[in-house]
Formats: sequence, structure tokens, C-alpha cells
Amino acid sequence: MREILTALDGLAPGLSHRAMDSVHGHDDRWNGALDVRSLAAASVGLAAASARELAGANGRSPVEITAALPEIVAAFASVSQLRIGGRTVPGFAPCSGFFRTADGWLRTHANYPHHRARLFHALGIDHDDALEPALARLTSRDAESRIVAEGGVAARVVSESEWRREAPSDPGPWLHILAGDLDTSGRHRSPRPDGHPWRPVHPHVAGVPLPLHGVRVVSLTRVIAGPTAAKFLAALGADVIRVDPPAIPELLGQHLDTDLGVRCASRDLYDPTAAADLAALLGQADVLLSGYRPGSLTALGLDAALVGERFPHLVHVELSAWEPTGPRAGTRGFDSIVQAATGIAHRYGSTDGTGLWRPGALPVQALDHATGYGMAAAACALLAAGRSGHARLSLERTARVLLDGGGGAGRSHPSPSTDPRPETVELTTEHGKVTCVPAPVRIDGRRPPVLPPLPAC
Repeated sequence: MREILTALDGLAPGLSHRAMDSVHGHDDRWNGALDVRSLAAASVGLAAASARELAGANGRSPVEITAALPEIVAAFASVSQLRIGGRTVPGFAPCSGFFRTADGWLRTHANYPHHRARLFHALGIDHDDALEPALARLTSRDAESRIVAEGGVAARVVSESEWRREAPSDPGPWLHILAGDLDTSGRHRSPRPDGHPWRPVHPHVAGVPLPLHGVRVVSLTRVIAGPTAAKFLAALGADVIRVDPPAIPELLGQHLDTDLGVRCASRDLYDPTAAADLAALLGQADVLLSGYRPGSLTALGLDAALVGERFPHLVHVELSAWEPTGPRAGTRGFDSIVQAATGIAHRYGSTDGTGLWRPGALPVQALDHATGYGMAAAACALLAAGRSGHARLSLERTARVLLDGGGGAGRSHPSPSTDPRPETVELTTEHGKVTCVPAPVRIDGRRPPVLPPLPAC
């Protein structure tokens, strides 16, 4: 996955070599059609090496920031290992999945109630059991078009060659960066207002500040990719505040899986007071992570251009589902939807016991996780170089990297990890005992303290 490893060499020459050296150990899970292990190792290695660059630039004592491959594999599959009070967390909702259409297959996503409602409205149905027959009467293209037009989320299952015929022939780099001017005088933040909520929240390792202590991050992201970046930065000591709209609360499992060590708040940013509070946060922050559909934050003054004008000191790392010049640019999407639209689901398809061919999926939500670590890497590398600016990634572009990377090591059943260290930790939260997978990072060989999600104020 050289494209990932070298993505930031322009900001930190030789970073790709340090990224390769940051990951060690062996794990033989995920053997399959595509090289998911290498994608995971490269993205986490780049994030770890970039974090080490930032720690050094901030004057921290030299530390080793590394990741073990078994812990990376566990982190990419973290939600499957999450337990709340000893119970597993439900996976995809009944209306999220592959469904046959009149001429093929469609992938839907309806885990969130508002997406389920839009799906139902688009198809004129009112209960789960009506979904399958409704889609069977439509072509895949017609079904996707109707659902997307109503603000729902769906994609036709196509082959890789079909996707490439419509996708941009020159998509640009995996990690697109527009860096600001070199800042040799330190980060410029607006004056700190009284009562401002920024404060250190992490315990230190043996009394030594964590490598990213003092870095301030605001996260306007949801689901997996953006929160994965926030979780990684928080694990290394960054102070991360996540802000969600109160009308669309995060799913409990997603929250407990990806918000470890992150302070979470629910605010209606259309309310002038809440908007002013967020502006105060951003005035004091170093990094803004955003992961909403392109254009959806414009009315709030938080799209890329307006953020650059209002907060020129910030590193703004933006995530979208789709490449900005492709046929689905600007529409909603999730990892599973991108897999269907790019040919990955087709690549993992197989014939069932009845002789029916069915599409398949990656062993984990690898596009989300790898892109999330890319977001964290971009934030750290820009800060380490003393630059503000804008970085952009997409799940579709990560899918392209995975497809271009060639096949995996052949199909086999997963085997146990050869690394004896535990992959999960147990935390006490307001929801009871939670068993979860922390960020796959170690500082001088030791896992940093793992904290549950925290209140913002």
C-alpha cells in the first residue's frame, strides 16, 4: 500500500519509512480476495509515524509510537468485540443489507431511523417485510435513484470494471492536502474566553505527558471513519471534543466503540448561542475534523472554504464518502455502500447452497477505519510541519487504493493471533461495564490509559 505510506512524504520527507517501521508483529486473519491487512497496517503506521513527528515538533522527549498488527486487526473489527454489560451489540439493521432487484442487487443502509424512514418513503412502504418485494419490482439503477432522491442511502452492486468506467480516470492523491503558510512562531489561537471548556482530560503515563498533550481537536464526524481519527488522537493525549446534533443521536454501540477518551456534546448549531460556543472552541483549537456530506455544513459557515476564512489557523481534515468529481459526488454514503458501488462487494461475492450468486463484503469496515487513520495522520503531519490548511479524503478513494493493491493471501479461515497481549479492555461507564477495543497504539511499548467517553463540560 505504497500510496498510503508515501501520502505525507511531501510534508515530512522519509515519513513512509518511519511508517513502515511503526508496525510490527504478525497476524494471519483476513486472508481473502483483497489485501485488507496491508491497508490496515499502512494506514495505522502512517498515523503512528505522523503522531511521533508532531510529538517531536512540540518538544516532547523522544518516544516510540508503534502498533502491533494483532491489535490493528482487533481495532478494525472493534465493534464486533464490543460488549455492553456482557451483551453483544446488534449489527446491521434488518433493512440494511443486500437485496435482489429485477436485474441484480442493491445495497441499502438504514441503521439510523431517519435513513430507514427515507428508504420507506422512497419505496412507498411502511414495514420491514415490504422492502424485499418492493425492490424486486425495480431495476437496481431505478431503486438507487429513487432512494437517493429522497435522502436515503443505497447503491447498486456493480463489478469493478463497471465502476471504473464511470469513476474519474485521474482521482488525485489518496490524501489531498492544501497547506497554509509555514508558521514558525507557533500556533495562533484567539484569546481564551472565560469559562472555555478546554482542559486536560487524560492521565499521564508514569507522570510523563502523553505525546499529543496540548493538541486541541473539534470533531464534527459520525459513524466510524471520523470518530476513529478522534479516538486515535485522544488515545495519544489530544483533547478532543465531539459535537453531535441533538435530533440525530449516535447509536449507542458506535458511541461506546469510537468515542473512548473523547468528550461528547449534543448541540443544535443552528441555535446562535450554540454556534457562538462552537466558534469559540474552534478559535482555540488546532484541528477540525468534519465528516458530513459535502455542502451540508455550508449554512453553518463550516464548509472548507468558510473554515479557511474564519479560522485560518486551523488544520481542517475533511471526509466524504465519494470522490469529489465522481458520479456520486456530494451524496450520502457509508463504507458498506461504497463497497457495493466500487466492485468490492462483487469481488467478494459467492454462490450459496441453492446455486444463487450473492454479493459479499470485506471482513471488516476497512474503508472507514483506514480513512480514519489517514485523517489522524494528516492532522498530525500538518501540525508537525507548523502549517494550517485543508486535507481531504474519501472512502471511495480508499476503496481504489485497496482495489489497486491487488489480491490478498488467498482464502482461509481466520486463525488465532500469535500475539499474547489482550486486545480488549474493560471500562466502567454510565451504561455499565463495557468491554471494548482501544486504539491500536503503544507508547514506548505500553498501551496508554484508556478512558470511556466523557462529557464535554
